Amino acid sequence: MKLIHALTLASILISTSLLATSLNSSDQQKIIDHFNAYVDDGKIPQVSILIKQNNKEIFRHVYGMADIASNTAADKDTIYRIYSMTKPVTGVAIMQLLENSKLRLNDKVSKFIPAFKNTKVLNTEFQDYVVKPKREITIRDLLTHTSGLTYSWAGEGPVHQIYRKYNIRPYYFGSLDSELGKFPGTTCQFASIAASAPLLHNPGEDWSYGINMDILGCIVEVVSGMSFADYLDKNIFNPLQMNSTGFAVKPSDKKSFTSLYTSGAFSRDGEIVGPLGTNYADLEFSKSLRSIDAFDKSPYLTNSSNLFDGGSGLVSSIDDYSIFSEMLLNNGELNGVRILSEASVKLMSRNHLDLEDSNAASFGVSGLGFGLTVGVLEDAGQAGMFGSDGQYFWGGAASTTFWVDPEKKITAVLMTQFMPSDKYPLREDLRALLYSGISN
Repeated sequence: MKLIHALTLASILISTSLLATSLNSSDQQKIIDHFNAYVDDGKIPQVSILIKQNNKEIFRHVYGMADIASNTAADKDTIYRIYSMTKPVTGVAIMQLLENSKLRLNDKVSKFIPAFKNTKVLNTEFQDYVVKPKREITIRDLLTHTSGLTYSWAGEGPVHQIYRKYNIRPYYFGSLDSELGKFPGTTCQFASIAASAPLLHNPGEDWSYGINMDILGCIVEVVSGMSFADYLDKNIFNPLQMNSTGFAVKPSDKKSFTSLYTSGAFSRDGEIVGPLGTNYADLEFSKSLRSIDAFDKSPYLTNSSNLFDGGSGLVSSIDDYSIFSEMLLNNGELNGVRILSEASVKLMSRNHLDLEDSNAASFGVSGLGFGLTVGVLEDAGQAGMFGSDGQYFWGGAASTTFWVDPEKKITAVLMTQFMPSDKYPLREDLRALLYSGISN
């Protein structure tokens, strides 16, 4: 009898636990109404959300237009520019090489890319001068954005101006009539020219967002003897059946590709992005969406580039990226296919910054750390974020985001195509609505 009572109690507790972490219809509708309003108000073109718990889908929603001009609706197969959500994919590729002893975190980058042996650092007191850095850049520095490399659009200082002058840009960006152009060479040619520019700071002394993962793409090529694109296909995308992910839109997916939008006087690399001949003063306070990379004219439609940028170059679908997220949640394995060891996932997703060192702590936000290509929620209270300590995440420039919550066994992916990514609090809104919902 005691055994029966014990089993009954266990059954009740398990059922209650499952109910407590699901989303009821009211909670789901709250998320739907909130994000549909962004689209209906003309702030973003579309939104797609996919949330899973314990590898089971608990919420899916897609609403809005993949292309407004042609009245093409977004759907579950829509293909998005994921920009910096490429970085964790590159992180997984590097972790595969690490766990197979092909390289080590403390290896100098110059071991694989000799040009980095001569890289200089900006003299912080006299910024017209460069000096020899205190030490060389390591693989760990690249993975954690502490190398001193930057992006051309990330400031107006002398280093950023050098990046612009020598076209140290790995990404496709903006309207086709813009002068902004992707670096025309190969992955490793890009890495070599990047090595010729000075660093913002000494390696390991600060956190500066930059082209680090693009350099790692070259390292993957050197170590594996394959192009970075082929390596990802063979070792990540094909095994996981991420059939719509790559550095160009697959021919079978061209009808599902999105247009990219902005509003107002949006600029990058010091250049306002808009149609040729536009009076840019007219864009300053414009609230209407305008396409800055059309779905049918985008450079992502061709395989013309040999620069496979590991920091910003991939396109993907929401289901593909959810598969990638589930693999991480499952400690490197999904559907009987192992991509990484559990030890590698744990190392990748834990904080690697010295949170006591103010010069390299939390990339400016208390309670957050940074792992190997992913942000890490160290203390949800200090960070002021909904979610569990130990959650890891990243987002893309077109307002996309994903996170993995090991404690609550949740993966979440949000896709849209709007720049800049900090104009609307889409990511914070989803976290708040999701975690308040499952806690009800």
